[in-house]
Amino acid sequence: MIDITDFEKRIYNCYLKNSRNGLPFKPRKDFDSIDENALVFLKKISFFLVKYNHINVEEYFNCFLSIHPDEKYPQLDFFCTRLALKTYSLYKKQQESRNPENQFEEIKNSFRFIGNFCIESKIPLKKYIYHKTGYMITWMNHYREHRINPYALMELGNVLEVLDSTQTDEISLFANNFNSNFVAFKTRYMNSPKTIELVKQATQKIDSFVKKELTKQ
Repeated sequence: MIDITDFEKRIYNCYLKNSRNGLPFKPRKDFDSIDENALVFLKKISFFLVKYNHINVEEYFNCFLSIHPDEKYPQLDFFCTRLALKTYSLYKKQQESRNPENQFEEIKNSFRFIGNFCIESKIPLKKYIYHKTGYMITWMNHYREHRINPYALMELGNVLEVLDSTQTDEISLFANNFNSNFVAFKTRYMNSPKTIELVKQATQKIDSFVKKELTKQ
């Protein structure tokens, strides 16, 4: 019997679906006769996605179609490369440039992540933007890994002050896109009453939730 995990099957079917570029497709269920080279690539991709578990699997295979709409969808081995990761990063930056009102799901997911992080780290929400992991400002790494949406930070404190007090090389490595686009993010935020309402309500809700959970520890 072939050695393939359920996660690797999911990866293959995500690839297969996007390779059809909108055309009908039938998920593969029988993997007994899968090509040996394809299985090797699946193992590599699986290892990579498990290691970097902040990557959304569906988006990882879909992003090529958004960034390169006029190009032929690549072979499976492409998704083992750094170019695939770069394509994913470009896609995430592209998504951030949308109207914030089209990013509500990402904002909500960001608050869930931040809340869980604060509970695990035993810190109140108000300390999140100042928290460090070693020498590094933690939220910058969370942003670099696409775990948080920039609009989720808007009511957590003086983010600009944190950026101004952080070394340039650290910002360049972990939050360059956020830093260079902060004014644009802030302007879009201030011009969107619906986003302001969502973010303020979510901030208050997560703040109360974190406080409640910390009192139990």
